[in-house]
Amino acid sequence: MMQRLFAKKHLLLGLGAFALVGAIPLATNQPVMAQFQEVKEAIVQAVLRPEVKLTLSAEKQIVGLDKNGQEKISWEALEGKVTVQPGDVLRYTVDGANSSEVEAKGLSITQPVPTQTRYVLQSATTNSNADIVYSIDGGDSFVMAPMVEVTLPDGTVELQPAPADMYTHIQWNFSDDLASAQAVKASYNVQVK
Repeated sequence: MMQRLFAKKHLLLGLGAFALVGAIPLATNQPVMAQFQEVKEAIVQAVLRPEVKLTLSAEKQIVGLDKNGQEKISWEALEGKVTVQPGDVLRYTVDGANSSEVEAKGLSITQPVPTQTRYVLQSATTNSNADIVYSIDGGDSFVMAPMVEVTLPDGTVELQPAPADMYTHIQWNFSDDLASAQAVKASYNVQVK
């Protein structure tokens, strides 16, 4: 009885492999072995995709005094439902780790600036080699230094750096591949309006 069940499973597996081969167009100028190689490479790529797991955390800036009366800044983790006040500075951190056996090429992390906050200029950082770019149009386009047209009192128009209130998204474009078990960290600060 057990042998018969095994034989049926084996037959089903064999038919599945046949169905895969049957789906390959054989009426081309390419040799059959080349077609099988292409299918094999497509299957390997589908199975060996990098898997980068991202986690987002938030902290609130606490300003106090040290024992010498000097200003000291520390960060308090925010979890669950919290209350923040206008003027509070929050730091968002994205931790990423490649949990697969395949390098992650061209990793890019994009984070929105939360509503009711403004981006703290020049606060975006990373622990890896990445270009940091910004959007002021809802994430449609990204540049290193967003500029806006400003009309001066004399009527002339000039380009000036975009104010912090206009920033909508931050993006980190990592130039190095993320190897297996390698981690990256990206963070930025916002101020509650």
